[in-house]
Amino acid sequence: MRPVPIAQLPILRDASLFASGSRALAELLAWGAIEHGWRRAWLPSYYCPDVPAAVAEALPTLELRSYPDHVLWAAPALGLVTAAPGDVVVVANQLGIRPRPAAAVPPGVALVEDHSHDMGSEWAMSSRAHYAFASLRKTLPIPDGGAVWSPLGLPLPPEPAPAEADATAAFALAAMLQRRLERAAEADDAIPFRALARSAIGRAGVSARAISPVSRSLLPYMPADAWRGARRRNFELLTGAVPLRDGVRLLLPQPGGAAFAFTLVFDDPAQREVAMRALVARAVAPVVLWPLDPAVHAGTGAADANLARRILSVNCDQRFSVTDMDALAIALREAL
Repeated sequence: MRPVPIAQLPILRDASLFASGSRALAELLAWGAIEHGWRRAWLPSYYCPDVPAAVAEALPTLELRSYPDHVLWAAPALGLVTAAPGDVVVVANQLGIRPRPAAAVPPGVALVEDHSHDMGSEWAMSSRAHYAFASLRKTLPIPDGGAVWSPLGLPLPPEPAPAEADATAAFALAAMLQRRLERAAEADDAIPFRALARSAIGRAGVSARAISPVSRSLLPYMPADAWRGARRRNFELLTGAVPLRDGVRLLLPQPGGAAFAFTLVFDDPAQREVAMRALVARAVAPVVLWPLDPAVHAGTGAADANLARRILSVNCDQRFSVTDMDALAIALREAL
C-alpha cells in the first residue's frame, strides 16, 4: 500500500502512516527487531512519558533504556549513550528548539529521530539519520496520525490495513469541532468539549495501528509550511510583547526554527504555580511538557524532574490570529 503523497511536507512523501507517533515508533522498532535484529532501544530521559509507556505495552520483549538528555542542554547528548551494535538510539527535537546532536552513533547502531514538535526544521529536512518519525497531530489539525520515514531512503515498515484503525479519532475529531463551535460562539462553558476530549483520551491506546481515514484524507490539503510560518510569527509577536522579569527565561528555537510553544522556565517552582493559576484565571490554558516524576516514570533523572516543576508552555500555533496574540500577551504580562 503506497502512502498518500503529502506535497506540503516533502519528508513525508514516501512515509509509512500509523495511528499515532508512539505507534509509529513501536511499529518501526518491532519491524526492525525482525529485519535488523534490534534488541534494545535508548530513549531520552527528558521525553514525553507516553512514548516509552506505549512502546513497552506494544513490545514487552524489547529492552528499553534511557540516557541523560536535558532540554536545557545545548544539544542532545549522544556522547552519553553507551549503545552497542544492534541497539537503537532515539533522539528528539523536544519543543522544536533543539539543534542536531554533534556526536554520531557508533557503527552498527541505528539512529532514529523524533521530529514531532517541528517537522519543518532544518534538522528534519537535512537529516541523515537512519529513520525518523513524528506524531502528526502535534502540529497539524487532525485527530490522529503518526509517520515513519527514512532520510537515507531505507526500507520502511509496512502500513497496517485500514481496518486496524479504531473509533478514537472520531471522538477526537468531534471534540475538535465542538471546541471550534464554542470559540465561534464565544461560549463561556467548555464542558461539552472537555467531555468529548476526555472520552477520546480514555479510548486512546496502542490497540489502533492504522491512521484513521479522515486524517489520511485531510493530509494532502494541509499547508504545513504556511502553518509553521504562522507559529513562528506568533512566537515572535509574544517574544516582543512579553517582557520577562528576573527568575524567568524563555526557551528560544534555533535560528530559522519554529518553537512548538511559548515555553517559560522559572527559577522557583512556586512562582511557576502562581503564574499557571493566573493564566487559568484569564482563560488561558497553559500546559506542562512534561510532568515527569522519577517515582512514576522510569528513566527520569533528577534534573528532568526538577525542570518539570519549573516549566510552563502556552500554545501559539496557527489556530491563533495576531489579535489573539495581542490578548495572550496581555494575559501573560499580567500573570508574570
